[in-house]
Amino acid sequence: MFLLRAATRADLDALLELSRHLDSPNLPHDEAFLRARLERSERAFAEPAAPDPAREYQLALEDASGRVVGTSVILSKHGTPELPHTFLRVSLEDRCAESVDVRVRHCTLQLGSTEDGPTEIGALVLLPEVRRQAGWPGKLLSWGRFVYVAHHPASFESQIIAEMRAALDPEGRNAFWDAFGKRFTGMSYAEADRRSAHDKSFILELFPDTPFYAALLDEPVASQLGQVHPEAQAALRLLEQAGLHWIGEIDPFDAGPFVGAAVSELIPLRETRFGVLATSGEGAGDDAAPAIASLEDERGFRAVATRARLDGRKLHLPKEAARRLGASEGDALAVTPLPASSRQGGTRG
Repeated sequence: MFLLRAATRADLDALLELSRHLDSPNLPHDEAFLRARLERSERAFAEPAAPDPAREYQLALEDASGRVVGTSVILSKHGTPELPHTFLRVSLEDRCAESVDVRVRHCTLQLGSTEDGPTEIGALVLLPEVRRQAGWPGKLLSWGRFVYVAHHPASFESQIIAEMRAALDPEGRNAFWDAFGKRFTGMSYAEADRRSAHDKSFILELFPDTPFYAALLDEPVASQLGQVHPEAQAALRLLEQAGLHWIGEIDPFDAGPFVGAAVSELIPLRETRFGVLATSGEGAGDDAAPAIASLEDERGFRAVATRARLDGRKLHLPKEAARRLGASEGDALAVTPLPASSRQGGTRG
């Protein structure tokens, strides 16, 4: 049985290895970055507070042997005066020339930013050999972030977004960046992506501040706008099942889509219920529905995917799930129903 928990500094080597599978701004293959992230994460988990860009919550997924096989992150607030949230707003513009009876619809891209941004989830990585194992590891890793938000709603913004991973070629290049961003910055995709983790001001200073017509892009490039990397399709499906949807924005670097939703619209948060653990194993069987059972105490946040049944305020779990959580009869727990089957994948952010 897999266990989702708060990551600690002791997980540095495991996260560094996992980062090789993604190497994104939110999970770069960078030991110094990850060490600092884990220090911030430990502080955030120890003292939940109001939304703050300094509050980053790194989660770790353990298998039955205790090996860390996956990770994901919650960024309490993405978008500040120091590091704004930047995006390209995708719009449609209709043009008509009655004299020649021609009507066309153009897709336009308009640079935008916000200094008072939403909560962001991302950096989801699950080892390939684990993705199809029994025990719902991908669902636990993805929806477990919403479960933590359900435990501490005041620590997060009223909207949650995720940036989905876009396609890269085998050399790590992105066709949209080469056709668009590189022309305005002179930087390679890798250099711009690396710089953006610490400073996005160059995007606002160098990109055009007027609408750009996608028709000026080559068709193969234009067709990729808002498209998700094949390896991220399963992760997108899980987020869509949670209630997230495309919000009409793409990333200025790789044209990957931003999906998001108001917290009040998110299915895992709406369906999370709180109760107390009944006698371990009592009434939980194969006919019970799959769910995430979670708790938080002096040992921190922990969650497992298991079959569970909530009877009034009494939560019934299999003995193995209660043991994996370190929970005893009468402990306060939360239960969140899991979505229907979907293969696991990864987000970029």
